[in-house]
Amino acid sequence: MDCSARMLPGLSKALGGTAVSAAQAKELLWGRLAEGGHVVLMRHASVASGPGSGSALLRDPSCLRERRLSDHGKAEARALGQSFRRRGIPVGEVLHSPYCRTTATAHLAFESGTPLAELTLLDALDPDDASRHTATLRTLIASHHGRRNLILVTHEPNIVALTREHLAPAAFLVLQPRSGDFEALGLIGIHPSNQ
Repeated sequence: MDCSARMLPGLSKALGGTAVSAAQAKELLWGRLAEGGHVVLMRHASVASGPGSGSALLRDPSCLRERRLSDHGKAEARALGQSFRRRGIPVGEVLHSPYCRTTATAHLAFESGTPLAELTLLDALDPDDASRHTATLRTLIASHHGRRNLILVTHEPNIVALTREHLAPAAFLVLQPRSGDFEALGLIGIHPSNQ
């Protein structure tokens, strides 16, 4: 398993604008997570595609008609959890969208998770509901405090609405709550070594 990382302006400001390599950014971000008190905003792992792979927008409690994780996505989710455990990252509450792919990502990575309606795929909602969900998540992220990290597993459109960042599957942003708002410090991508 390997990781990639990219520092965002939030961490750059915290370092006084000092330039760092991708490897240094990765270690700085993992170090911040080890301190606790951050929010991990994660895109679900890779999904199956092609005929019979399910619908991206449909929510089906049986998961039969909904888009599901591919074998590669399952490996990504497991590798993600292994990275957190190996580094001793303190994990608090794990919240995920009610969709099967986000539920599976949370459970494979962190062995737990609670569905949160506000993490539902924004593209499946009307614009007013999508705006309300995004506002609620902003408040949730900004108000997080404590010694553990809050984990949010959701979908790319939701992440873009909150941060304007596009993430690859199984990648995540490290967010720092600040004075009723939050700042994106950087992003980490997980790449299973057996792939």
